Amino acid sequence: MNAPIVAVLGTVTVALALPPITQSRRPVHLEGADCSQVNMTFGDFEVARSEQRVTVPLAAGVLDVRPEANGGIRIQRGTGRDYAITACIAAGAATMGEAQQAADAVRITVEGSRVRVENPARAQSWNVQFVIEAPDDARITAETSNGPIGIEGASGQFNARASNGPIGLDDVSGDVTARAANGPISVEGSRGNFDVETNNGPISVTLQGTRWDGRLDARAHNGPLNLRVSDQYQSGVEISSSDHSPWSCRIAACRQGNRDWDDHSRTLRLGTDPIVVRISTVNGPVTVQGR
Repeated sequence: MNAPIVAVLGTVTVALALPPITQSRRPVHLEGADCSQVNMTFGDFEVARSEQRVTVPLAAGVLDVRPEANGGIRIQRGTGRDYAITACIAAGAATMGEAQQAADAVRITVEGSRVRVENPARAQSWNVQFVIEAPDDARITAETSNGPIGIEGASGQFNARASNGPIGLDDVSGDVTARAANGPISVEGSRGNFDVETNNGPISVTLQGTRWDGRLDARAHNGPLNLRVSDQYQSGVEISSSDHSPWSCRIAACRQGNRDWDDHSRTLRLGTDPIVVRISTVNGPVTVQGR
């Protein structure tokens, strides 16, 4: 079940653009998808909303989605063969009329395989959250500043980068690279080739089932590490930290696992099969609990 995206904003500036396959601009359809799970407020201002939707062919290449400051991106599995992209737009102003005028002025543009936003009216308090319904074998680059990135149930190749915002990866398959600066990353699933790293942010990993199909490498720098795993997990899991990191291990497998603690690092290995999951933190605590 999708969690709602909630943005509580002061003065916000966001720009949106979407890429077409040809050099000419693709018309944007305004009949809109569902933005009911996106809630945005701007202090005490009146808030008006608008929705815009566009379809980008899978053949356009790597979809490049980069809303500007405070914009967010949610990627979920779609039912079609192309990318169905919805922009959930909100604007705040002293009166509802002014707010609606500002929201209606925001436009999605599509050029090549780039997705962006334009704000010709130069409204001061506005925000855009993208919802992307992705086909199987999607190829997407998503980047935000002060905004969230969420990928759920999709498959393909994903490159997600967030500055001062969270990244959530739920039941994603394929090849995933995720980088967060000053924000958390959460991973929940059982498959895929993941390369995940935070700088000044926590990592939370939930391993579903008893095996990981693929490889998972997650690293936290200056942030805590939280792992949820079954006592019956078979795939090899290696958890490591700095030598001074505090540990809390609450499952029986922790007592049965292979410990390697010395003056430089602490490592715990779980599972009976070869190691395919590696999770580490530098300068952060470690918590291991059951699921």
